Amino acid sequence: MVYDFYELFGRGIIAARTGRFREALEYLLLAAKVEPGNPRVWLWLAASAESEAQIRRFLGEALRIDPHLFMAQALLKRLGSITRPLQQSESDFIIFTCPSCGGKQRFDPDASGLLCQFCGMLERLPVQNASNSELRFDSGAASGNWAVVESQVNCGSCGAMLSVPANRTTHACPFCGSDHVNLLPVTPNMIPPTAIAPFRLHEDDARTELAKALGFSIQKIGQWIKASKLHLAPVYLPFWTFDATVQLYCALEQRVSAREFSNHDRVILKDEWPMQNSWYECDLNDWLVYAARRIQDRHIEEILPFDLTSLFAYRPKMLAGWQAETVQLALTEAAVQAHKQMRDLALEKAALRGLFIEPAKLLQNDAQFHDRTYKLVLLPIWSARWTLNRKSFRALVNGQTGKVSGRRDA
Repeated sequence: MVYDFYELFGRGIIAARTGRFREALEYLLLAAKVEPGNPRVWLWLAASAESEAQIRRFLGEALRIDPHLFMAQALLKRLGSITRPLQQSESDFIIFTCPSCGGKQRFDPDASGLLCQFCGMLERLPVQNASNSELRFDSGAASGNWAVVESQVNCGSCGAMLSVPANRTTHACPFCGSDHVNLLPVTPNMIPPTAIAPFRLHEDDARTELAKALGFSIQKIGQWIKASKLHLAPVYLPFWTFDATVQLYCALEQRVSAREFSNHDRVILKDEWPMQNSWYECDLNDWLVYAARRIQDRHIEEILPFDLTSLFAYRPKMLAGWQAETVQLALTEAAVQAHKQMRDLALEKAALRGLFIEPAKLLQNDAQFHDRTYKLVLLPIWSARWTLNRKSFRALVNGQTGKVSGRRDA
């Protein structure tokens, strides 16, 4: 009998999420026999296990496949912090308790934490959050390579510049699938990322979202991949993010009184009385600028937004085993682009507040930026490329949300 991995895996996840853990174990163990090298299956087996011994065994399998799987590492650390009576053995039933209500928690790999089955509170496993780890724009950037395990390659077919694991003997471009890549020396003084967002969608999820968006069956997508007609690969894209407070001079016929519209925008008065002038001020956070050149901005916009509230502080080992596009847009160039876009957005917000500031009336010093900070983040996507009826197609899948952007190459 031929088992369909995705059906078994999907049924196992549904059973686990609805509390039918014995049934979940049956489906997931069958899925693990079909694809024993899939670490996500072992994470879900750990989520369905009833005893500490089982949890440790399943997490051990996941870490054997991917030694840098920080979610498995974090759960093992959480297990180690639990105190148990002397007479209780590791094989006994183990309970995680909710810090809010004391209810029973279950490990949920997709939620990256422990979910209370009573009050629904999610306790994220302790990985350092870097969502607010900005650097001041005028402080200079730290230098250094992205990872001690990396090499750099240049794709001879599409021109993509990538950082890849050094221990790989072969490299396939995640954008075009070409094996014609040239090994390059590691760029000296490359700015390391500040933060990284882990993939929430694994390959089976990406196949599902791609099939739904394109109107194909999941089976057909799988058949194309097996027949090498469709290339699907995960890759991290680099983005600069900017925070700033934007101030626009209210070039109106009358002075506008100071007022607070929200926590993020307001009218303030600047200079000394009686020569005070009205300025519209708004706070803009996490403005994204794509830091490479392989993908056109309009296609990046189609898969936005990314969740930037759950970023992890970047550590070199987090990139081990993954490909990442390297930075090709300098920080200063990205800042110029971001400042223009942020100014235009501030003008739109001012118009919505009834402050009809005409851009033509603003002089160079009438738009000012304060408290400028930035960070360099790596965000996950799945890149798909295929040929149909002699036409080449490409699609991107947001590795967090599953949002799909597709187009036919000209």
